[in-house]
Formats: sequence, structure tokens, C-alpha cells
Amino acid sequence: MTVYLDLLLIDNFCADAALLYCAVKTVRGAARPARIALAALLGAVLGTGYAVLGLHVALPRALDLPLRWGVAALLPLAAARFKSARSYALCSLAFAGYMAAFAGVLTALFPASPAAGGYALQALPSGVLAGASVLFAALAARGMRALAARRRQAAYTCGCALTHGGHTVRLRAFVDTGNRLTDGRGRGVAVAERAAVLALLADGLFTGRTPCEKIAVQTVNGRSQLTAFRAEKLEIYWGGKVNIVEDVTVAISPRPLAGEYALILPPSFTEEDKLQGVGR
Repeated sequence: MTVYLDLLLIDNFCADAALLYCAVKTVRGAARPARIALAALLGAVLGTGYAVLGLHVALPRALDLPLRWGVAALLPLAAARFKSARSYALCSLAFAGYMAAFAGVLTALFPASPAAGGYALQALPSGVLAGASVLFAALAARGMRALAARRRQAAYTCGCALTHGGHTVRLRAFVDTGNRLTDGRGRGVAVAERAAVLALLADGLFTGRTPCEKIAVQTVNGRSQLTAFRAEKLEIYWGGKVNIVEDVTVAISPRPLAGEYALILPPSFTEEDKLQGVGR
């Protein structure tokens, strides 16, 4: 069996650099390219040396696994600075997880080759593994950004109960700092999905029994108007407390709202000085 050390080093370096980058970003660490490159180079040298050693010496499995995973645990320590031991431990776990995921993806794409007595992956051109490492890191980074955006959105969502005419609907709401709508009284306006309003008012909205007004809205498509009505009460459950807004103006969105919520609140509805310590 012929082993090209330069290609083996490049493959190991690319894979380690990509996975270390993903691990550091996962724990929100400062991904310094120089440190990650040095850690990846260290991992490539150790990995290549270990592979060459394995060609001449058969290490017992009881020693093989601790050596492999011991190196995997130590590399993140050289790749970034950590504020606490917990952050380092989480980064090491993330690195090990990405290693397993990356290996699993490659094994699935290039399954075992019985004729070769091993994996077809062994016969891959060097550039394939290097390119796969870059692609894996890019996809992982994109996934992490999506998860971070979801966490940020979740941090600004809360439960609500909208009451009018003896009926109450419970909704998930999103506190939007960009919601600057005001009614004729100069008070903030909540924006609700049409389906949520219909569940609350039934057919009363369109029979004239519920007074309505128009709220001007500026969008990227120009200026438009939303139909709005005044609900008797809105209870907002925020941070273990509740804020009760009475006689609240609710504008009706003609289209479903994006995200996992049916109501958009102005930030003034959740100001700390207005929240009451009521367990809900």
C-alpha cells in the first residue's frame, strides 16, 4: 500500500480546520483563523504520524480509542480561548460530534468495498476530501446561523390571551422593536393574523357590530392601510410576569404572519415598569 504523506497531511489539515471552526462557532467562541490553522496543523501531523505508525505496529484497541479521542479532546484547547472549563468541554464534545457526523456522511457516500477489504473512501482523490471539508464547514455554519436566528426569535416570543365580547383566544406573540404603529389616540397597536381575529370575533367584525378604524402602514411596497378594532383586554405573559393592556387596538394582517406566532406586539407592551408580578 502506497501512502503519500503530503496528501495525507493536506486531507487531515482541511478536515481538522473545518471541524474545529464549526466546533468553536458552536460554542460562540472567537474563531481566530491563525489559532485554528495551527491546531489543525498539529492535528494533521499527529493524525498522519498515527496512520503511518499503524502501518507498522498494530496497537491494541484498548489503546487505540483513547489515543484517537484524547487528541480530539485536546485540539480545541489550542484552537481558541475559552472563558470557562465548561465552554472548552462543550467545544470538545462539539468537535467530536462533528467528526462523527463528517465521517458518517463520507461513509454513507462511499460505502464499504468488500473487494478492497475496507472503505472505498481510501481510494478517494485528495481534493475530494478537502473539498468535502470546506463544504461541510459551510453548511454547518449556515445551519448554526439559522439556529441562532431561531433562538433570537424565541427570546422575543411570549404567550398572550386576547379577550373581547366574552370570548378569549390564546396566541403566541412576537415582540417586534420595529412595530411603531399607533392608533388615533397615539397608543401602540398590535397586529394579529386574520384567522386569530375571526376566531375571536366570529362574524361580528363584518356586520357593523364591532367599530373599526384604519391604521396607516408603510411597507417596502408602499403605503397601505390595515383594518383595526379595539379589543377589551390583552394579557401578555413575559418573563414569568403578566402585563394587562386594556382597550388595546388590534390591526388585522391580511396575510399569515411569518414565524410561529399569530400576533405582533410593539415593544412598549412589554416594558419592565408595566409588568405585574402575577404567576402565569
